[in-house]
Amino acid sequence: MEINRMKNKKWITIILILSIGNVFILSIGHFFNNINIVLFSLLFFLVLVLISPKSLFLPVVLFYLPWSPIMKLDPTGYTFYTIGFILFFLFFLFSKELIENKGIFILNNILLIIAILIYTMIIKLFLGYNLSLDYFMFLLMLVLIPSYLLMYRKKISFEASVIFFSIGIVAAGFSSIVLMNYPHMLDFIKISEWQAVGLTRLSGFFGDANFYSAHILVAIGGLFILILHKRKHNVILLFSLVMTLIYLGFLSVSKMFLLVLIFISLLWGIMVLFYKGNIMAKITIILACGVGGLILTSLEVFTNQINMYLVRFGMINDISSLTTGRSDILGVYISFFYNNPMAFLFGQGLTNVYTGEISNAAHNIIIQVLYQFGIVGSILLIIWLFQIYVIIGNTRKPPAIKQAKSNYMYLFLFAIVCFTPWLSLDVLFADEFFLITTIFFIGKEYLTNKEYSV
Repeated sequence: MEINRMKNKKWITIILILSIGNVFILSIGHFFNNINIVLFSLLFFLVLVLISPKSLFLPVVLFYLPWSPIMKLDPTGYTFYTIGFILFFLFFLFSKELIENKGIFILNNILLIIAILIYTMIIKLFLGYNLSLDYFMFLLMLVLIPSYLLMYRKKISFEASVIFFSIGIVAAGFSSIVLMNYPHMLDFIKISEWQAVGLTRLSGFFGDANFYSAHILVAIGGLFILILHKRKHNVILLFSLVMTLIYLGFLSVSKMFLLVLIFISLLWGIMVLFYKGNIMAKITIILACGVGGLILTSLEVFTNQINMYLVRFGMINDISSLTTGRSDILGVYISFFYNNPMAFLFGQGLTNVYTGEISNAAHNIIIQVLYQFGIVGSILLIIWLFQIYVIIGNTRKPPAIKQAKSNYMYLFLFAIVCFTPWLSLDVLFADEFFLITTIFFIGKEYLTNKEYSV
C-alpha cells in the first residue's frame, strides 16, 4: 500500500509540473499570437490526458478547466478541452478492464441514459428542435461519469484534485491579467466593465465573473478541508494558495463570491475551534490566518477592490438590483411555467433555444433544469445523481462517531461552495455540472474513508 502511494505521489508531481509547463507554453503562444506554439501546447494536453494514470484524469481536467476557453486555435473554433474528454473516454469505454469488471453496471447505466435519450428526443421532435453538439456531449457525460467513478473512486485523490484545480485557477488568473492587454485576445477574454461607475471585473478566461469566482470558491472550500487534515508543515503552503485565490476572487467584484466566502470562513473558523483536536494545529492555523489576513489587507489593490464592492452594494435599492436582475428573470420563468403547464411538465428536450416570452438564460440551475427537463425529466436526472451517490456510498471503512460528526460539517461546507453559486448560474450544459459534481462526491469519499486519501 505504501509503495503504491509513493508511486501515485510521484505521478501526481510529474503530471502537475508538466501541466504547469504546458499552460505556460500556451500563454506564450497566445502572447505572441503564434498558432504553432498554441497547437503544440494543445496537442501536448491531449497526450497528457492519454498517458496519465486514469485515476489522475479528474485532477488533470480540473487543472485545465479554467483554461478551457482559450484551448483552441481561434476564438470561434472548438476547444481541445472537449476533444480531450472524448479521446479519454473512447479509450476508457473500450478498455479491457472496464468491460471485464463492470459490464453489468454499464448496461444498467446505459438503460437509464436510453430512457433520457428517448424522452428528450420525443420532446425535440414534438417541438421541432435540432440536435446539437452540447446535447450529445451531455448524454455522453451521463454515461461516462458514473462508469469512471465506479472504476476509480477509491484511487482518485481528492487532495490532488483540489490542488490541481487551485493551481490551475491561479495560473489562469494571472495569465489572463497579462493577456487581456492585447487586442488579439479580446475575443477570448471577456472583461466586464461598468464604465458608468468605473468598475472593471476580472473573469479569468470566462465571460462571466460569477463562473470564474465559482471556481475559486470550490478550490478554497477544498483547501479549507485539506488544511484541517494535513500536517502543520503543509498548512503554510495551503494557506498561500487560499490567500492567492481570495485575492483573485476579489478582482471579480462578485457579490456572490464575497457573501459565500464570508459564510464559509465563519463556518470553517468554528470547525477549527471545535473539531481540530491538536492544540498546536489550532495555533498554527490561527497564526497563518492572521498573517495572511494582514498581508492581504495591506495590499493597495485590496483596498481598491473593497471600494469597488462598496460601489456595487451602494447601487442596491431593491431585490432586482440586489440580484443584478436575476429576480426579474425568475419572475419571467415562473410566469412562463404558469402559462405553459405542458412545458413545465415535460421541458424543452435539452436545447439552447428559448421560446415564447423567455429570452434570457435562467441564471439559476433549478430553473434551468425545470425549463430543459420539466418535472418528468428532472426525476430521471435525480435518479442519475442518486446512482452516483450509491457508487460513492460503497465505502469499506465507516469513520468513528466523533470523526463522522466533524465530517458532516466538512461536507456541508464543501456542498455550500460547490452548489450555492449555481443558484446564480446556468451550468447544465457546462463542464462544471459534471466536474464539480464529481469532485464533490470524491470529497465525500475522502471524508468518509480517509484510507484512500493521498
